[in-house]
Amino acid sequence: MIRIKRSRVILALVIFGVSFWLMLYWNVSSVYARHRSQYFGLRKDVIDLALDMHTARDEDKEEAYSEAYLKRLGEIVTADDQRNYDSGFHSHAFNQMLSDKLSLKRPLPDVRLEKCKDKTYPEDLPTASVVICFYNEAKSTLLRTVNTVIERSPAYLIHEIILVDDYSDFDYLKDELPHYIQNNLPQVKLMRTSKRQGLIRARMVGAKEASGEVLLFLDSHCEVNKGWLEPLLFAVRNDPHTVSVPIIDIVNADTFFYEASGLVKGGFNWGMHYQWDPLTQDETKEVVKTVEPFKSPTMAGGLFAMNRLYFQTLGEYDSGMDVWGGENLELSFRIWQCGGQLVIVPCSRVGHIFRKRRPYGAPRHDTFTRNTLRMVHVWTDEYKKYYFHINPSAENVNYGNISERVYLREQLKCKSFKWYLENVYPEQLHKLPNLEKSKEDNLRPENLKSQYKTVTRAKGLLKHAGSGLCVESEKTEYDKRALLTLALCNNAERKQMWYETEQKDMRLANLLCMDRDSAAGPYARLMKCNGSKTQTWVWVKKETRSQLVNPTTSECLVTTGVEPGSFLTTGSCGDSLLMQFSFT
Repeated sequence: MIRIKRSRVILALVIFGVSFWLMLYWNVSSVYARHRSQYFGLRKDVIDLALDMHTARDEDKEEAYSEAYLKRLGEIVTADDQRNYDSGFHSHAFNQMLSDKLSLKRPLPDVRLEKCKDKTYPEDLPTASVVICFYNEAKSTLLRTVNTVIERSPAYLIHEIILVDDYSDFDYLKDELPHYIQNNLPQVKLMRTSKRQGLIRARMVGAKEASGEVLLFLDSHCEVNKGWLEPLLFAVRNDPHTVSVPIIDIVNADTFFYEASGLVKGGFNWGMHYQWDPLTQDETKEVVKTVEPFKSPTMAGGLFAMNRLYFQTLGEYDSGMDVWGGENLELSFRIWQCGGQLVIVPCSRVGHIFRKRRPYGAPRHDTFTRNTLRMVHVWTDEYKKYYFHINPSAENVNYGNISERVYLREQLKCKSFKWYLENVYPEQLHKLPNLEKSKEDNLRPENLKSQYKTVTRAKGLLKHAGSGLCVESEKTEYDKRALLTLALCNNAERKQMWYETEQKDMRLANLLCMDRDSAAGPYARLMKCNGSKTQTWVWVKKETRSQLVNPTTSECLVTTGVEPGSFLTTGSCGDSLLMQFSFT
């Protein structure tokens, strides 16, 4: 009897063991198969999208692309991470390192008004030629723009997608991108200008190539959202002289978090800079109630839909404008003054990366001022005096020949700028600068920047007590964003010569400042001196201990090791020799 029970126990253990190993083998095999298909599958493109596929499974989860998820994905852990992060920001003014980790079709929250989600549109909408111009764009943001257009648009409404490469420098845009498009995106046409044209003339190149009923211009770092296309086309279908603009949501340049924008309309100030104006409370209630397009005095200019023949009749863009700047207000004034209208479509949402700076400069001269002068002289009539009151130096700037644009205005029988202000943007009449006051009197003194002479407190090598080594730039003293490392001390090396100033910053070769910004990564690096809290350092000396402390965070400068090449960061202050420095 005992033997039978023992046999049954042994048999049960054997069955359990076999079952366990079979289940383990099945799971391991499936994981291996998935990884093998990801990295060695049937993809034909030469651009490595393995990481894009690797993260796709996570994106099916409800919490995918929350702020917490994006923060984890973009975490800077190693020095290479820091370099990649800094390099991406330097080239593109956004977090390319994080963008490269995201899916090209990542899910976005549906942030439309509730009534928009139930709205239907006729099937006989006009077809669109989507025109996307770019110069030295990151491949991940460019391809995400294209892929979201394809993924979130009815195929029969996309007549074509035209990419205009405005003579980019980056090799991957010359070699890899054409190959990728040829193998993966048959609906995309790629054009490349023979020389740098600038955004304005590059868009004209794309528009001339287009043959769809509607021109739909997008910037090259966008993500279109669900149901974005039909509302834009419907507004143009109802009135060919209507130019429709989506609500432009914000894709954070650092975290890539997608955030819904509120209901606003376009405006301008008398320095002729574009600005967002809030809707009144009554206007907001009406839009929420009806979800119908609402009129806007101006548009940002990067994203809009316009009947292609109307675009040609209205004079396209001013080809005398250079590169970028002012073209959005010029086209906005022309639309309104020449019989058209500009509307923002609340049921259309497109995410856009808003960069804090342009990562590439304009050639030779200030194109914004030149372009604005062309617009002011053609379209603003006697009101141009207010622009020159704000910008008196602009009166001496050459803006080229505008006779063709003046003639265009005459041929189109356009209305006056006074009519525009009274009928389209009456609130701006209440904001006219006081011509009796000087420009300085019209500005608030507290907004003027004061100039301070930099006073040096001390100068010398910054020596690390724990290693006997000195702090230097990993590159040269001129390289912004270069990490700081330890190296053998050398009085003759400029990239080891530090200046402590009265502004409480530490300047390498009196050029760039030691910066430790936790939002930009864990490592100390060189940045342009700006007087910010991340560049403020004070000496704290106790007995034989001497430490550099950031007063904002109360953290001490510390090294990651004691050997040459160790990096600098900050941490909670303590007695460690890794946190002790001195000037020599």
